[in-house]
Amino acid sequence: MDEKRHSLRVVNEDEDTAENDGSSSPAPQSAPDEKNSSPAVGESVADAVGQSSAAQPEPQENPLVLEGESVAITGTLASMTHDQAAEQIQRHGGVTTTHVSRQTTMLVIGEEGWPLESDGKPSLKLQAAQALIDDGHSLRIVPETDWLRMLELNVENPDVKRLYTPAMLSQLLAIPVHVIRTWERAGLIRAEKRVFRLPFFSYQEVTAARRVSELLQSGVKQQQLTRSLQMLKKYLPDPGRILEQLELLADHHQLVVRDQHGFLDPQTRQRYFTFTATVDADRANGEADDDDEIAGQVVGFPVDQNARRSATDWLVEGCRKAEVADVSAAIRCFRRALQINPQDAEAHFYLADSLYRLGKHEAALERYLAAIEHDPEYLEAWNQIGCVYAELNKFTDAIAAFDEALAIMPDFAETHLQKAETLRSMRRIDDAVVHWKAYLRNDEQGPWAELVHQRLEQAGVEFEG
Repeated sequence: MDEKRHSLRVVNEDEDTAENDGSSSPAPQSAPDEKNSSPAVGESVADAVGQSSAAQPEPQENPLVLEGESVAITGTLASMTHDQAAEQIQRHGGVTTTHVSRQTTMLVIGEEGWPLESDGKPSLKLQAAQALIDDGHSLRIVPETDWLRMLELNVENPDVKRLYTPAMLSQLLAIPVHVIRTWERAGLIRAEKRVFRLPFFSYQEVTAARRVSELLQSGVKQQQLTRSLQMLKKYLPDPGRILEQLELLADHHQLVVRDQHGFLDPQTRQRYFTFTATVDADRANGEADDDDEIAGQVVGFPVDQNARRSATDWLVEGCRKAEVADVSAAIRCFRRALQINPQDAEAHFYLADSLYRLGKHEAALERYLAAIEHDPEYLEAWNQIGCVYAELNKFTDAIAAFDEALAIMPDFAETHLQKAETLRSMRRIDDAVVHWKAYLRNDEQGPWAELVHQRLEQAGVEFEG
């Protein structure tokens, strides 16, 4: 199955559409000091920063604000690549150095994630800088935001501050959408705003959570990360929820990694045994139906059989199971939640997502439809209904669903894109052009902008923003 889900069905027909199935966690990032580029969002910010600084005259008072400074950078910059930063340093009178020494006078901390090594310790440059400061050396450690202000670059660039939907983050960060939802459900990341149930997140908060999650899943101890993050907090003007995120990640789910021998807790190295669950037992409890083929083996964690669990408890447990790719167990949990609260539109939506991941498109469609029955303005459910209809080649129904979503939120870029792609499949290119242009008007720097420009070029149309 395409783990990036039907919400990302926007590829050329001749492209390989195979994606990570989400069954394994991302590998830890390596050598943070060696990174020379940011993800797509960082590149767009760098372009905007470069354009704005080129268009504006040099400051009249002390334009060489870095004169005499020897500047090193640690971590990944959120605003530009390391090469672009080196150009800015030289333009303002400074010298760039690739390592920290007694000649170094300034260390800039990149704010894309956290500058942590694969063992969870602060980056080597940050450790070296701190040691020099402790020895009385005159060296400043400056967060990226303060460095940009020093150079009078546009810190408030909208691309830095913009918010992202789960689908956009999935495309940018290669994190499955269901993992982003699980993190939100656990309180690990918080939506900055919601529009008809659709959450919008801060890019920086999600990348920070991803980095900490990768390190925990690679076996780095929580205590080591706590020490490292405490050190980072001293130098970041707005560290956000950095330590709270760590505690939630370590606590929110028992992180388990699947290997050739089964499931393993990377923190304690404890193994988890499986137990057999049969379809007949589920049917006896009213939890399974013809749409649901329960796998013979599911991961089990002992629970108090006498404890009474709420619908929310089952929903959270379902999200945890989905995060470790135990989709059949997740479906069981979502059904339990709906037994307790059948009107929960969100539980129907999560169940639909899990059914879709198992390739059960018709069953998923029924659950998405149930979600909008209980919440007619569930924007994301309408969008997903359109996507599933399109995959089933029911294009007229798909267009109708996308129109419902756009009636709720006319400037929702993702729906404009999906509608355009569906119209393209129907060979209605002129109609598709209207919605490709609408996508760019609403999200010109979005993760699918390049694809849309290619579509317009193929159609012989120029976009003028």
